[in-house]
Amino acid sequence: MKFTVSQQDMSLALLLAGKSLLTKANLPILANLLVSATKGKIEVLSTNLETATKVLVVGRVEAEGKVTLSGKMLQEFISQLPQEGEVVFEKLGEEVQILTKGYRARFATIAAEEFPAIPKIEGGHKIKIGVVDFARTATRVAFAAAQDEGRPILTGVLCEFGGGEVKMVATDGYRLSFDEVKVLEAPSLVIKIVVPARAIIEAAKIGAELGGEEAKDSVIDIVVAEGLNQISFKLGGVEFTSRLIEGEFPNWQKVIPANFVSRARVNKEEFIKVVRVASIFARDSGGILRLKFEAGANGAETQSLNVSAGAARVGSGDGQIGVELSGAGGEIAFNYRYLLEALGVIEDEEVNFEMVESLNPGKLTGISKEEKFFHIIMPVRLQS
Repeated sequence: MKFTVSQQDMSLALLLAGKSLLTKANLPILANLLVSATKGKIEVLSTNLETATKVLVVGRVEAEGKVTLSGKMLQEFISQLPQEGEVVFEKLGEEVQILTKGYRARFATIAAEEFPAIPKIEGGHKIKIGVVDFARTATRVAFAAAQDEGRPILTGVLCEFGGGEVKMVATDGYRLSFDEVKVLEAPSLVIKIVVPARAIIEAAKIGAELGGEEAKDSVIDIVVAEGLNQISFKLGGVEFTSRLIEGEFPNWQKVIPANFVSRARVNKEEFIKVVRVASIFARDSGGILRLKFEAGANGAETQSLNVSAGAARVGSGDGQIGVELSGAGGEIAFNYRYLLEALGVIEDEEVNFEMVESLNPGKLTGISKEEKFFHIIMPVRLQS
């Protein structure tokens, strides 16, 4: 095997292929990348047995072949080489020699035959969606999925394709994010699948890392296997494949109150600031903040939100900002981290916060009428 490739192209390919690389693997082969060179095509492939990433690189192939190399070491080495140069890969016995002007290295290999076979999705349901739209929706939703593997279904994002749009929902049992975005192409029948949140996030990152001005007009091609057990995301020369999560996603609509009693319109940056300040005193009390919305004695002129927290060992603190309040207001408590993460994905300068009472979930949305996004947070019982 022998081929020549630009440093910049190879460095980007290794960065992208690292999405499915296991650096601390029980099987050494899973810490390696499979590098293949065939006539007119160089391919870099990684897998962790749950996801796989394949990247095509443009280069000149002098001798065909395939090898596996340490993914982490190869990425570190190539990224440090001069960016304007070309890099030559050549298999010499059981090693691969890598040459560029002023630098040379030899990498040990593991036989390519030991690399796991990557299942191919034959046929399937095809969807096209804009890269920017997909990345925005993924960012708004996937963070709310569970990190704990105790309930595997909650570590995924429910994706419902149909009617010219995709709806995404994620919840960890304490909060829930929903968003909806138009697709460019989708099957006529409705498809519901649960995609691992990590896979949704990595697919979105691939679009961002390919970058460039053309990214805003780029399209992600999604293929869902007929058996609804695999999904692939294709963008440019990158294909990212993931298994799907089996099981029944909970009836998430049940946690959303049918009607809200109070609504407050709040400046987002002021909201974030007052939460961050109060969170200093919340860290030793389970991260709990109290939010108190009140109209005051003089009506609209004194509408406010007070955010407070305290712990016996460290003290207490609170902050107050003005709001536009409709309804009676009231008091409710949340984990401050959940509030900050939700506010961080809303793009509008102002947000709407809706509540019923202290034991019912609160709802955060942007103020744009076109926005479909909303975030639900379960409250913490207030202690007197």
